[in-house]
Amino acid sequence: MAMFRRETLRKLYHRLPAPPHSNYTFRRIDPLPLLPDNAVVYDIGSKDTPMQLTRGIRRVAVDIDPRVAPDIVADAHDMRVIPDESADAVMVISVLHHCRKPWIVVQEIHRILKPGGIVYANIPFMFPFHVDPDDYWRVSHHGVDVLFDQFEKIESGYNRGPASSMTELLVHFNALLFSFGSRTLYGINVDVFRWLFFGVKYLDIVLAKHPAAHVIHTGTFFLGRKAART
Repeated sequence: MAMFRRETLRKLYHRLPAPPHSNYTFRRIDPLPLLPDNAVVYDIGSKDTPMQLTRGIRRVAVDIDPRVAPDIVADAHDMRVIPDESADAVMVISVLHHCRKPWIVVQEIHRILKPGGIVYANIPFMFPFHVDPDDYWRVSHHGVDVLFDQFEKIESGYNRGPASSMTELLVHFNALLFSFGSRTLYGINVDVFRWLFFGVKYLDIVLAKHPAAHVIHTGTFFLGRKAART
């Protein structure tokens, strides 16, 4: 009977509306306008995330997990199934921190890009640990330039400021504080505090413009180009 009640409560809980996300992106970086018509874009670690494309641009989804049905199943550290200099662009969004050796992944991206090809990466900095399937790295808005130093930089920086970054940290801090050692209660609290704190992220409308906003940031990004042949 107790198990039946727990299962009933679990089902009812999962039928509740999903809480709002802490993400507030104060600037959007879109690499697609830099691409020619009919470009081939490799989306590394794509999962099943939808993408709207125009001008005949074709996305090739690459993921290590066959369950998400990517176009190519491959480990980002070793994408030998993708020929050299075959990509007009490569996107790797919220993936590199889950890779054991992200610098090897960056070398692979450089290999598969055509000369003049575009790379866009986004990596967290001040963000809670989360497994997918594991979590190894964080990169600052200066560190991303070092990681991608073999590319010509078009633009780099961060697109989530102090308020958005702190919202996520506050959610998990308070979820821990009021869970009293219970993992189940912690998980429930995460949803509760997402509802309570989600409005904080909108302070980035002002705070993200502060000259010292970089001291608390996430959403580190790099937009660059593989050098063209001379």
